[in-house]
Amino acid sequence: MLSKIVIRNVGLLKAFDTPNAPKLAKLTLFYGRNGRGKSTLTSVLRAARDGEAATVLGRQSLGNGGAAPKVALISTAGNITFNNGRWNTRSAPVEVFDTAFITDNVYAGELIELAHDRGLFSIIIGADGVRLAKHLENFNAIAKSCATALKEAEVALADDVPSDMSKEEFFALGPNPDYAKRLDATERALKAVQQADKIAALQALEAVPLPNLPTGFPAVLASTVADIDASARRRLLEHFKHFGLDKTGEAWISYGVDHIHDDACPFCGRDDVDAKGMVTLYGQIFGETYRAHLGTITTASIELEDSLGEDARTELIGSVAKNAERAAKWAEYVELGTDLTDVSELGIHIAAAHKGARGLIDRKRSSPLDVIEAIDELAAVGRSLGAARELLDSYNAAVAAINEGTKKAVAAAPTSETAATLARDNVKKRMARHEPGVQSRVDAFYRAKRRDERARHTRTKIQKALKKANEDSAAHYHQTVNHYLGRFGASFTISKITNSMQGNAGQADYGLLIKGEAVSRGRGRPADAIPTFRNTLSAGDKTTLALAFFLAKLDSDNSLHCKTLVVDDPLSSHDSHRRRETVNAIKDLCGRCLQVIVLSHDEFLLREVERRCVGVPCAAFQIDFDGGDEWSSVSAVDLDKLCRAGHAKMIEEIVAYVDHRQGSADNVVLKVRQVLETHYRRSYTAYFAHDRNLGGIVKDIADEGDSHPCHRDLSRLDNCNDATCDKHHGDDAIVLVKRGVDPDGLRVIAADALELIGARRPAATTPMTRPAPAVTALAP
Repeated sequence: MLSKIVIRNVGLLKAFDTPNAPKLAKLTLFYGRNGRGKSTLTSVLRAARDGEAATVLGRQSLGNGGAAPKVALISTAGNITFNNGRWNTRSAPVEVFDTAFITDNVYAGELIELAHDRGLFSIIIGADGVRLAKHLENFNAIAKSCATALKEAEVALADDVPSDMSKEEFFALGPNPDYAKRLDATERALKAVQQADKIAALQALEAVPLPNLPTGFPAVLASTVADIDASARRRLLEHFKHFGLDKTGEAWISYGVDHIHDDACPFCGRDDVDAKGMVTLYGQIFGETYRAHLGTITTASIELEDSLGEDARTELIGSVAKNAERAAKWAEYVELGTDLTDVSELGIHIAAAHKGARGLIDRKRSSPLDVIEAIDELAAVGRSLGAARELLDSYNAAVAAINEGTKKAVAAAPTSETAATLARDNVKKRMARHEPGVQSRVDAFYRAKRRDERARHTRTKIQKALKKANEDSAAHYHQTVNHYLGRFGASFTISKITNSMQGNAGQADYGLLIKGEAVSRGRGRPADAIPTFRNTLSAGDKTTLALAFFLAKLDSDNSLHCKTLVVDDPLSSHDSHRRRETVNAIKDLCGRCLQVIVLSHDEFLLREVERRCVGVPCAAFQIDFDGGDEWSSVSAVDLDKLCRAGHAKMIEEIVAYVDHRQGSADNVVLKVRQVLETHYRRSYTAYFAHDRNLGGIVKDIADEGDSHPCHRDLSRLDNCNDATCDKHHGDDAIVLVKRGVDPDGLRVIAADALELIGARRPAATTPMTRPAPAVTALAP
């Protein structure tokens, strides 16, 4: 509880200091006329509640040499101070109801804006909700900062991530040795785009034909002339043997048969050697059938040379070399996908096959009629050809693969140099994934992403909690505010309170129900033709509505018993019923709060509060100007004396003059006349007009005579009138200056006036002869 308030250099409160005796009590009342600093004092207490320095600094006293504001709130729980531009605590246990509460949270007089929705939201959700709202505001800023950091980390990676994959795919990349090949392929693709005209001139590789023996080669070796009988062949062999021709003679004879004339032997030259002997035999053996047989052998020999001979082998090697050259040129631009098979041993295998087959065909030519089976020799030739064929099969498969690969590569090649460059750069970026610089940026991105996710998750969690807190309390406020509006006699109620989390901050809204019709609050500046708070609520209604919300807020505050409640001028435009209910509400709060401080320019309200809160320790103070510089100070005050009527005050001044000679005779003489007039007007309303002056009252009594109830007072009243009329009326411009006031004579007249109005008992002794009045004048 606050026991003392010290304020220096804030507004009019240059040297504001509540007295040590009495100290601030559980119920503390401050009276002050307008412009004396009550609102400044309230603002300081509100700033202490919020731990907010701007309000205090913004109200720094002007004309005080720039002295810095200082505040000390002396409390039993520890002092709260403002010094060097800051409070020593983040928040003080204080709740404040003032015009700022109405303006900031409920209604701003002429305009309702988003800030009022959010202020109302803060009221409804209570202290815990306010903490959540502050957390939300904090995490909104954190989330925004984290999102910015994440964006910056993402931008930093922009040049690292390949364009053909997502960040996540890029982050998951591991080292891959194939990237070197892919880079080589993209380099070739780029070169291909740059040299597209050269690629267009490139030729496909050609398959190399498989070498083989002439068709039916084994059958040729095994062939003979079937219609030459065995005895003829035997005789021919004997003849060859006789002449030492061996089987080579067969060729000679075959040649010589074409030159036989007149049955003469083409070799020995003798005639008549036949006689169905050799010449006839030659003719039988080496006729057309034989020559056809020999032609088949010759053809096989020629075909053997064509397919396996040296020229054929040279041509085959040339084809291999030509393919190698073409493949090398293609490889400059595309990824071939495979290599040509090494066929360096191809010539060896074919030459071996040629040699074996050549020997067999030569044997056949030397003995065309012999059947040459040569199974082993043919098998050896077959093995050599098989080895050659195996090489060529593999080689031709590679040729086909390369041709297919080049076609696909050309078809899939980038159509522009820009695309080819991008593809190459993407591979380079893949290869650079685990370089230290790139890895550090990836790590920074992951850190920023984790922070962003945590911030967004926390913000969402707080938003949900804040929304739930508002939903839980909205029903309470709807019911409680309408309860207080009923107590205050308001002609309206509020509708159900709604809330939203639009813009990541809480908002609350409600409307009025007036005579069964809904009236919206009217966000922004609504048209006058539409019923809104602006044109349906009176000034008193606005204050009443705000006070109802404030009281509902206090009802939901579980820590109210630990707080000081400050109420500044709660009766703006209130009628007598709302005034009485406001006082009752303050009385109720005295039993629930640690301390209640009420400030008002209405001393009668403060006295009413004091009387209603009987039994509650109370201290009352007055804030007023001190000295000619109009700086406000505070002093203890008796509210009963402060609230005395002017009539009672004048009576006290007359008593003080009569009994103690206090005061000025010139002032008292006027007050004597005024108290007499007031008394007789109030006490005898049936006999005197409400504005009848003292001279008229005396005349009315005299005219009515003994029947007038005041006739017994006529003589003394006439004496008082005569003694005071000079000061009541202005000076006569013609008559000499009137007599002055005799202080002793005035005391007698004043004493009579006091007895006449019943403010002093008459003397118990016989009335003495009173001295003549010091001043005389005709009654008006």
